[in-house]
Amino acid sequence: MAKDYFEDITPPNGPPIKPSRPDIPPRPARPTFQDDDDSIPAAPPMGGGEPERSVRNIQITPTRPRRGPDTREYPSAPSHPPRIGRMWIWGGVGLAVVVLAVLLLVALRPTTITVTPRSHTILFDETAQFTAYPADSALPGTLSYTVEMNSFEDSQVVSAQGVENVNERASGTITVYNNYSTSPVKLIKNTRFETPDGLIFRTPAEISIPGKKEQTPGQISVTVIADEPGERYNVAAVSRFTVPGLKSTPDMFAGVYAASAEAMSGGFSGERPIAAPGAVESAKAEIRDRLEKKAREAIQAFSNDDMIAFFDLSHLSYESLPPTAEAGDGVRLHERVRVEVPVFPADLFAQVIAKSVSADAELGSVHLVKGASLSTQTETIFNASLPSLLFSLQGTGQLIWNVDTEELATALAGRDESAFETIVGGFPSIEEAHARIQPFWKSSFPDKASSMKIKVEEPDFTG
Repeated sequence: MAKDYFEDITPPNGPPIKPSRPDIPPRPARPTFQDDDDSIPAAPPMGGGEPERSVRNIQITPTRPRRGPDTREYPSAPSHPPRIGRMWIWGGVGLAVVVLAVLLLVALRPTTITVTPRSHTILFDETAQFTAYPADSALPGTLSYTVEMNSFEDSQVVSAQGVENVNERASGTITVYNNYSTSPVKLIKNTRFETPDGLIFRTPAEISIPGKKEQTPGQISVTVIADEPGERYNVAAVSRFTVPGLKSTPDMFAGVYAASAEAMSGGFSGERPIAAPGAVESAKAEIRDRLEKKAREAIQAFSNDDMIAFFDLSHLSYESLPPTAEAGDGVRLHERVRVEVPVFPADLFAQVIAKSVSADAELGSVHLVKGASLSTQTETIFNASLPSLLFSLQGTGQLIWNVDTEELATALAGRDESAFETIVGGFPSIEEAHARIQPFWKSSFPDKASSMKIKVEEPDFTG
């Protein structure tokens, strides 16, 4: 027990010590307080005498709280949750929604198979020669082609130096059809072709129209010249020319006819402005350069997944059209280019190339990617009436095997992931393949082929 260090100053068993200063009166006893009926009596002195003066004998009288209104201020309780609490709640809800959306996105993503097809780069030299035949006469298994024709016009203004009196005849191209017999039909030089309005155009040379095949008429394109000079022969496209010289044979007259896809032009009679010969030749050269660029772009447009064409095999024929007066003493020179180009079926062309390099490829199973340096050469100017076309290839190209994505998806449908390599190995056209099955917890491919997405990534090739 802790010792109480507050001791009485009065010695034990002795009389109380009087203060040394008589002038200081003794301390009066602490009064007691009373409040109504609640009074606390003072503790009686021990032994019946005067109570001891000691710290331990000090009487503490508790005081009662004062009655009356409590004027102290207390903070009022909030009527709503703290704002930071609401932010945490909505943040948690938003996070849950994001997580759910990500899980749904992953679960709904299709299974993806990425395939790299087999490829073979080829270097051609001048010894790589090929022969192609018109589509209407090509034998099965041989390289065939069709002829695409187009024309472009351009003009340029030069300074005029006087006028000239000219008489020029219109000209243009028509397609002559033989729906009369399976044998070729020959027409002599200067054969007349008549428009519905009675205007006559003539062929400048003899022509031979191929025979028809079943219900398909034979056809050939030729240039015709107006019978007379003048602008009235600059007629628009004509749907049907007749051949007056065949009227004596009604069946032949009905079965041999012609049509034009473009207007005739060049017909003029009268005075027109002229320019200096040097300026004319210089302007013509610039115009024809622009026309050649247009022809190149058009031929490039012919090459796609289904067809392939080469500018070097095309035939470009230029024609100077009648000049016209331009305001300010100028002359506008007009030029036209007619483009004829053989166009090959892309799958058949690639098949012929594959055979030339002994590549194992079936018809339609490969396609050719032309390198930037790949070009063609031929010793003869291309003509649509040629019985065959002999040409060579130079530069580089790439054969790429076609992947049947539908067949691959069908083979993988419902199969276990462990069978992927074996199934892919059964496709000779595939060099490499990777699969990503979704959702990620599954270990087998979807049961439906349509639920899979197959991407074919062809190898890069610049050539």
